[in-house]
Amino acid sequence: MKKILVPTDFSPLSDNALDFACQIAKQMKSEIILINIQSLPANDDASMAIELIKTIEDSAKKRLKTQHDEIKIEHEGLKISTHFSFGIPSLAIKEYLETKEFNLVVMGTKGATGVDKFLFGSVAESISKHSSCPVIIVHAENKYKPVKHIAVPMDINYKFGESHKMIQKIVEYAEMFTADLNWFYVNTSKKDYQGDIHYMLEDGKKNDIEIIDGDTVEQGVERYCQTNSLDLLIIMKRDYSLVHQLFHRNVFGEILQHQSLPIMVVHY
Repeated sequence: MKKILVPTDFSPLSDNALDFACQIAKQMKSEIILINIQSLPANDDASMAIELIKTIEDSAKKRLKTQHDEIKIEHEGLKISTHFSFGIPSLAIKEYLETKEFNLVVMGTKGATGVDKFLFGSVAESISKHSSCPVIIVHAENKYKPVKHIAVPMDINYKFGESHKMIQKIVEYAEMFTADLNWFYVNTSKKDYQGDIHYMLEDGKKNDIEIIDGDTVEQGVERYCQTNSLDLLIIMKRDYSLVHQLFHRNVFGEILQHQSLPIMVVHY
């Protein structure tokens, strides 16, 4: 992970996500790019609008520099740069992602009191759904700790070959964190599975898949996260499969509201 993009609006929420990203960057020897996007002010008076735009830009760049300098002091040796522009935040961030080869985006979420307001129909939702690189969504109250235990819900009803590249990539991410992987399937059909379920990786390693019963996918995910010692939940984003249900507004919102694990969204 050479480059990590961290969008900020200078809120405590963004500061928490930035600290999380810095800890990952130190472990991975990555570069942090801190980005702030400001919406253009609406004003019929052209001269006043120009003056207001200049004020907004100067203020944002000053705050970016302050954060840049603080990070350099707090995390000695960490490489960090900043970027500022005007525009619609979700679009501007996606466009900026396309200009460079980023390996990760780290953003925050408000959790139980503000999921719909902040995540859904917002910048974080848009980036997590459409970014070509993985996105880690950090709960507002979640403080960084070394990622040693990762859980991944998956759909066993699709052939392994269709998900092979994504699964292999997740295995690589776990190796980067030096973490163990826990794969599980939420059984909402009440089907009685007999025997162990597993698949084989290219290196011949067998990965077991634990079966979790649940009336809904989100209920099963929540139960698994509550009953296991985990540091990160990885969601595989696809255009189909049961895992796709996690991106339904209510389902994903339920997961974020009821557990504080950071969630890493990986795209197929």
